[in-house]
Amino acid sequence: MHRDFLMRQIKSITTAIGEMIFNKPSSGYEVQSEVRQLESDLLYILLCNMVNEKDINGAEDLLFEMLEKDNNDHLLIATDFYSRLNCMTDHDLQQANFSREEIERGLNEIKKIYGLPI
Repeated sequence: MHRDFLMRQIKSITTAIGEMIFNKPSSGYEVQSEVRQLESDLLYILLCNMVNEKDINGAEDLLFEMLEKDNNDHLLIATDFYSRLNCMTDHDLQQANFSREEIERGLNEIKKIYGLPI
């Protein structure tokens, strides 16, 4: 029951950020160019690889280290990151030593950094 509530809460937050900032319900980031990748693209790809390797804590640390408050691409990457984590099974999160509560805390920290009232 608590897990379902957290999953809905996380989805609600990421959707609201997408609609408020980017005028679209999706919070997914898309690589801009395969030929000439931007710094944001490289960060996104690195985070995805780290999540796939179950290094979620390291990926979250990297996200906050690289996050630029005035860069909306980074906000989109952050919401995409937490949305991806939210789609993971409890078993996969547990194997990576991560929890849904940490996803919610991370999103709340992102909201503070970007000054979002959500």
